[in-house]
Amino acid sequence: MGILLLPGICAKFPFGGTENPLVFVSGGRPPALSWMKTFFPGKELWCVDSGLVPCLDAGFLPTRLIGDGDSTPPEIWEKASREGVRIERFPRDKDQTDIQLAFLRAGEERVRNNAVVTGCWGGRFDHLWSGIYSFFWAREKGLRILAFADEREVLFLLEGDEEMDLHIEETEGKNLSLLPLGGDCSGVTVRGVQWELEDAELLQGRPFAVSNRILKGKTPRISLKKGTLGVYCG
Repeated sequence: MGILLLPGICAKFPFGGTENPLVFVSGGRPPALSWMKTFFPGKELWCVDSGLVPCLDAGFLPTRLIGDGDSTPPEIWEKASREGVRIERFPRDKDQTDIQLAFLRAGEERVRNNAVVTGCWGGRFDHLWSGIYSFFWAREKGLRILAFADEREVLFLLEGDEEMDLHIEETEGKNLSLLPLGGDCSGVTVRGVQWELEDAELLQGRPFAVSNRILKGKTPRISLKKGTLGVYCG
């Protein structure tokens, strides 16, 4: 069993290698400074274009910068270069998004088996949607995306025949939603919430398992037998 410790949430996965994931910092809503200062230390950071800005502002220097540079001031890229950050710059007109290129590089180089994406929320919906669904593509390249996360929202990704526990420090006002991704999910069971499920089928075309309430003092446990399930906390 592996543990992913995010600020305020401890997720237990049924496989190892989750304690020290690669962290992608994307160019959406910047994570809170306190969140970064808690989660980033000791992690390898890859910035995706303008994700470089909050990373540097928080005092963290990434090991890699990937993107086309269309949303970051040139002087920020120059500063990263002077500080020794390895940079891969791509043309603006390309087939993949910046985050997809970052997933590709990480998979090719086998930097880590597992990763977390932050700086992904609060921006353009099409970028968020394509980033989340690139989970499948990244998996084919050897990279498992564990979560898309910041201090406001977390989307964990769970696959068939897997189970996870969520230890959440502050449950008041928190909701838990189960979102079938890439098709229907079967054998879904959830405990520790107001409306529990037992061996249920969740259909992608009928996403009704949203806004469940996490019970105070309880540890939600989610499992499924088949499919890919997004477990959203926010």
